[in-house]
Amino acid sequence: MVDTACLSHILNEKILNTSLLMQGQIGPIYRLETEKERYLLKTAAPSDRLETEAKMLSDIKKYGIRVPQVIDVSETHLLMEYIEEENVCVSMQETMAAETLLKLHAVGNDAHIYGYWYDTTIGAFEQKNEQTQYHWALFFAQMRIIPMAKHCYDQGLLPKRQLERIEMLCSKLYTRIDMRKIVPSLIHGDLWRGNILFNINGAVLIDPALYFADREVELAFIVMFNTFGKKFWEYYTQEHPLSDDFYETKVPLYQLYYYLVHMAIYGESYLAGTINCLDKLKA
Repeated sequence: MVDTACLSHILNEKILNTSLLMQGQIGPIYRLETEKERYLLKTAAPSDRLETEAKMLSDIKKYGIRVPQVIDVSETHLLMEYIEEENVCVSMQETMAAETLLKLHAVGNDAHIYGYWYDTTIGAFEQKNEQTQYHWALFFAQMRIIPMAKHCYDQGLLPKRQLERIEMLCSKLYTRIDMRKIVPSLIHGDLWRGNILFNINGAVLIDPALYFADREVELAFIVMFNTFGKKFWEYYTQEHPLSDDFYETKVPLYQLYYYLVHMAIYGESYLAGTINCLDKLKA
């Protein structure tokens, strides 16, 4: 139930209409309307998840990348600017997306660490991070793939044989990736079509799952759902050509994490994709 009186007080405007937009992964999402403006309201059971989301949006904004303005946040709600999408041709959308990701991926850190300064989230799940992890393969294995694989196994979604394959793969992950050209880059972390909005002012990122990673993690996820087409890849790879092992190794390896996340959210329908990644890696 939306507390319109409290929110009207926060906005200093009377809320005239409340519309349920969708059921989010952690709670209902609403559009609020006042006489002058529209706002987006995300709700959840009491936790620090929405406060973490607000922090991630604030961090992205520091680098001149467009995100919704956060107006108020608590343990149970996140009140934000409502982003009006406009009809922008596909070619322009893909150029805007490439420009935005190039800007985001250009953000590194002086400590040359992977992970983030605090634990972040992806959907309803926590992403544990360490501030002292300098080894990319070790970080991705121990802080991303293994925890999600164990969660799926504990939920009865991932068969024991597949968990064992994943654990064996992760025990020698450093042999799979050429880390000489990898540097920590800030990635959105959950960039499917629903998490990037477009209007004439450019692209707007929402629902981040931030951390410092190999930037090609982001690209592998884009490949997974064919989020962007030819124009995006032409524009992005002008500045960052794909690594030699991108399609053969990195795509199935990095997609493995996302298949596990989707399995945890949506169930066994993503098991086949998980097994396919392992088969491609000959794990």
